[in-house]
Amino acid sequence: MFDWKEILDFWFGELDEHGLPDSEHRTRWFRPSRAFDQEIRRRFISMVLFASEDGLRHWRSVPGGALAEIILLDQFTRQIHRGGALAFDNDKLAIKLCKSAMRSGHDMALPAVQRAFLYMPLQHSERVEDQKLSVDCYEQLASATGGIAGDFMESFLQSARDHREIISRFGRFPHRNKALKRSSTPEEEVYLESGKRFGQ
Repeated sequence: MFDWKEILDFWFGELDEHGLPDSEHRTRWFRPSRAFDQEIRRRFISMVLFASEDGLRHWRSVPGGALAEIILLDQFTRQIHRGGALAFDNDKLAIKLCKSAMRSGHDMALPAVQRAFLYMPLQHSERVEDQKLSVDCYEQLASATGGIAGDFMESFLQSARDHREIISRFGRFPHRNKALKRSSTPEEEVYLESGKRFGQ
């Protein structure tokens, strides 16, 4: 039987007195690494498959379980399939589960850094409405979190604003076009020469 705690332990480790993971965990979240991708694939690909087929719904009754399922669908899927179309295959389900967890109040029961990842599927959505909700969530999170952790939440807020700006401008993420076999517009081609790719 899969245990959602294994995912949170792997992704966050122990939180310090500021409510943050150590620098090693924080660094590997957003710095693409072939070795780290391979480790996730080796350890968690079966869990990702179960989650994608709605096989872990029993996790959703508790905040930690709901978060773990979202991390499988939103983060681990991207790392296992980095650079390919399958990286985005579980996004719709992750967004659905994110909103469901928020309706249940699960987000408010989690430490700030874990809430930041519960909201992450909203950043990854190509819908304007989801992007607006994303920024709202991260603004609330940043304003409610003080000290060093609050500064760290500001970086998540800036990322949410960056994602919203791209969707407001293009209506989609141009860096996904190649993987999804979408033709880029001339404006997107210019953007892709130096624009953000978010590890994909």
